[in-house]
Amino acid sequence: MYYDLHTHHFLEGNGDICAIVSIGIHPWYIEEENIEKELDLIEKYATSSNIKAIGECGLDKLCETDFELQKKVFLSQISISEKVKKPLIIHCVKSFDEMVFFKKKSNPTQAWIIHGFRGKPQQAKQLIEQGFYLSFGLHYNEQSLQNIPIEKVFFETDDSDCDIRTIYKNAAKTLNISEKNLIRQIEENVNSCFASDRQL
Repeated sequence: MYYDLHTHHFLEGNGDICAIVSIGIHPWYIEEENIEKELDLIEKYATSSNIKAIGECGLDKLCETDFELQKKVFLSQISISEKVKKPLIIHCVKSFDEMVFFKKKSNPTQAWIIHGFRGKPQQAKQLIEQGFYLSFGLHYNEQSLQNIPIEKVFFETDDSDCDIRTIYKNAAKTLNISEKNLIRQIEENVNSCFASDRQL
């Protein structure tokens, strides 16, 4: 089974692909007047067996949303993640110091997964040391993927039109392992990370 951690495309008729469905408020789309209503809806629907994670949510210093407001909404989604016992899928731009701070402060029991990671090996190493998982899409730093434990890795299509199978194939070449072994390892990662919800 090919697991797509984060996608914006509806998949139909792909029996060998499992898209991990999540619900959350992206920092780009925070509207202060609607926050409480949207958080209530997330908490309501997050308990559904179809929803496997909370997100994407997070922090982005390049978007127009007030950063203090982003922090407030992110903290609320951390709380929901912990309450419903489902991992957090994180959008993080120019905010990794703050993200590490929040992780240390909240000491979560659920996995935190940085989606669409394109950073350099040193940054990847630092995030792994802080307990994050990293999800790689179509474009990524090959050295970053090569230099972190494969047990901390996921793959995704995000908003690209690329097939998740192509991303797996490329990653297997980068890691110099067989695609079959990579598929098996990512399945183990999913089972470990989403242990509280075995219905994937």
